[in-house]
Amino acid sequence: MTSITEIELIPIRAREGLTFFANCVLDGKYFVGNIAVFTRRDGSGFRCVYPTKKLSNSKQIPIFYPISSEVGNIIEEVINREARKLLVPEFDENVIDNE
Repeated sequence: MTSITEIELIPIRAREGLTFFANCVLDGKYFVGNIAVFTRRDGSGFRCVYPTKKLSNSKQIPIFYPISSEVGNIIEEVINREARKLLVPEFDENVIDNE
């Protein structure tokens, strides 16, 4: 089972769907950083785009990415959960709205 900890979301000024950059630690062994987090076009959440390196010949090669879709889905699910926490604050029943 893959564990994902130390999730950090860095909000940015949204541009073309890019909303956050994410960092996390996989299995307590690997730091994974600079994951671009985009809103899904259908509004159902967020999708992850992993970093690439642009070579001098303009070819882009992946720096890292999940090999299995299972791990990719787990990472995306955890990042979605954390993003929703930032964007949708919990209802505080102790706050009274006087409007």
